[in-house]
Amino acid sequence: MIKAKRQTCQQCAKPLSTCYCHLIEKKANAWPVCLIQHLNESSHAKGTARIAQLSLKNLRTIQLGDREPFTPPENDSDFWCNPVLIYPNSENRDIAELVGTSPRPLVVLDGTWRKSKAMLLSSPYLQSLPRYSFETERPSRYRVRKASSPDFLSTLESIVAILETLEGTGNDYAQMLEVMDWMVNTQLGFITSTKP
Repeated sequence: MIKAKRQTCQQCAKPLSTCYCHLIEKKANAWPVCLIQHLNESSHAKGTARIAQLSLKNLRTIQLGDREPFTPPENDSDFWCNPVLIYPNSENRDIAELVGTSPRPLVVLDGTWRKSKAMLLSSPYLQSLPRYSFETERPSRYRVRKASSPDFLSTLESIVAILETLEGTGNDYAQMLEVMDWMVNTQLGFITSTKP
């Protein structure tokens, strides 16, 4: 017997039974975000970056494979004006130092910790960018993938924390986390219901 292929949503790439597009709200972020995404992450069913891609009006995504060095697209020079790299490290400058300054592109790496580090090390351009990190007291709400450290956040949670720090809460970026909560709870519900 041939099993019918599950229908998926064209927007969020989720099965129709777990599509979250009805929860998406568009947000006009003043600080542009560039997501440098590892190819493995783009098709990962548990990834959170897709919520940011569907929600943020000022976001670009560039996908990279293994050992593929990143350089900014030549036809997009206006966007790549004075960017900064968001990368967790206690030695990096605090993103809060940029509050009140003119918006600059925020480069965020999307991949496992090992893949993100490899993307950074393979790109002299990314290594040349000023690096910023951030602190948040908000614990991770992402419960479907195990983090390398209990204080690590998902890509979406990191983007929300950064934009809230730089722009405040007027755009209600935390609403994107509610979409993630719905996605996580739905996925966990399916996992629980299929256990013997």
